[in-house]
Amino acid sequence: MTPDQNGLNDDPMARLSPTARRLVTAARTLLARGGFEALTVEGVAAEAGAYRDSVRYYFGSKAAFIAAVVDSLAHDQSVAAVAETRAQPAGEERVHSLVAGDRQLVDDRDSFRDFFAIFPHVLLDEELRSRVAGLYDWYRDLYAGGMGGAGAETDARLRGLASLMVAMTDGLAVQKLLDPDGVELDSLFGLWEEILRREFPGAAA
Repeated sequence: MTPDQNGLNDDPMARLSPTARRLVTAARTLLARGGFEALTVEGVAAEAGAYRDSVRYYFGSKAAFIAAVVDSLAHDQSVAAVAETRAQPAGEERVHSLVAGDRQLVDDRDSFRDFFAIFPHVLLDEELRSRVAGLYDWYRDLYAGGMGGAGAETDARLRGLASLMVAMTDGLAVQKLLDPDGVELDSLFGLWEEILRREFPGAAA
């Protein structure tokens, strides 16, 4: 997945045929119900009401299919959060909007739970690892573009902050999944917003 000229992607599901979309939706249902082990080619096809060979026909391989499932997990929420950020005036309001949007992403524990169910298998599969690395690259560009900036030096700094934001979001999502009542997100994201403003007060200017 790569960003378009505005840093936002077309919906990865919209690029698929109706049957391929049903297969991805079926995979997400099975993933939520039974974890990664439930994602058999036969099980996905049966859940989608499709032929057994549909996964390979539409995606070429199981790895490519799993990559499409990963692509679908948080795309809409991420794009919506950055679009909302860009609608805010440059400066502190834009930084606040970006942090608030990311905080809402962490609240969507189902998507993160499903992603982390897949993640250990991603690390063991070279094709999947490459695809998901591209997805993280897209997230970094998306966040950096949401904050704004001008010039190569500024863009590099924003991209570094975006990398930290992606890492923090994933880390807090893991902690929240492990201990839903013990991780207080509002104060943590408030702290992150303070750091962003202090470390890069002109991030959105």
